[in-house]
Amino acid sequence: MTSEHWRLPGVLLPEGEQHDLWAIDGRLSARAVDDAEPLPGRFALPGLVDAHAHVALGPSRQGLGVTAATDALRKLREQGVLAVRDVGAPQSVTLQIAPDPSLPKLQVAGRWLAPADRFYPSFHEPVAPDRLIEAALTEVRGGARWIKVIADWSGPELSYDRTLLAQLIEAVHAAGARVAAHTAETSVGDVVAAGVDSVEHGWMLDAASIAEMAKRGTALTPTLTALGSTLPDEAPPERRARQGRWRDNGRMVLKEATARGVTILAGTDTAGSIVDEVRHLIDFGLSPVEALRAATTAARTFLGLPSLEAGAAADVVTFEADPREDPSVLASPAAILLDGVRIA
Repeated sequence: MTSEHWRLPGVLLPEGEQHDLWAIDGRLSARAVDDAEPLPGRFALPGLVDAHAHVALGPSRQGLGVTAATDALRKLREQGVLAVRDVGAPQSVTLQIAPDPSLPKLQVAGRWLAPADRFYPSFHEPVAPDRLIEAALTEVRGGARWIKVIADWSGPELSYDRTLLAQLIEAVHAAGARVAAHTAETSVGDVVAAGVDSVEHGWMLDAASIAEMAKRGTALTPTLTALGSTLPDEAPPERRARQGRWRDNGRMVLKEATARGVTILAGTDTAGSIVDEVRHLIDFGLSPVEALRAATTAARTFLGLPSLEAGAAADVVTFEADPREDPSVLASPAAILLDGVRIA
């Protein structure tokens, strides 16, 4: 990868600020350079973020190896997704992906942590309660920036009790990592109170839990693309009823969370694209700017990544049309910079 100099379009999204920025030797700068080429497009966004991905899972939820997972990251890069939080991989495959400056910035959680019968058995090795903390720390020592715990599964009961969850979170934080909790069936008040950093899915959150999330700075990744995915024909009636209940309550959740200032993150899970997720966020009540923040600036801030600011890595996606007016524009970038190098 070689250094290049670019002048960004004058309209910086999602807020619509209008001022000049240049990409110089891989970094953004407010200082003009004479040899900079104008980057195609009229609107610039920070590199898109998929904050809930599983790059080591195939379309039918089969586990993938390192090569296929790396290829999945390259495909995301080509869509303008320049940062990925991968929140679960069979056999911790994503921990084996070698650092590569040509790939999106990657934060991984390694394996899923859940006891027996509380997650998909085809790619899950159960973790008994007395092994939970050591299992999590093993992932952190292997390079995990996040730990993914399955807080509930096919019912309202917690997979691990609140006291143990709090101990897990304290140990993971002390080791320099963070904790994301899968929850779909419960209001997760106990999970939030235990100190989890982000709630994944969260379709049955209640107002009290949302208020606690706002107080604690807990983020929500609603993965609406997965919620809206078509169920297979063989899906049992109770599964269809549950998904309908999740959809109905999910609209309330997004409205309440947005009103209280909870950080919303855009994540696709195993379904669709980040464009689909932005569209669903808007359909569920977020404004176009709020939905774009969830896929860019809000996610980047939460993950500790900069956006379009002087000194930041020049991770930029540009568009000829304004995605605030039509989110489908996100599917057709005019140009993509990764660390200042044009890749599309």
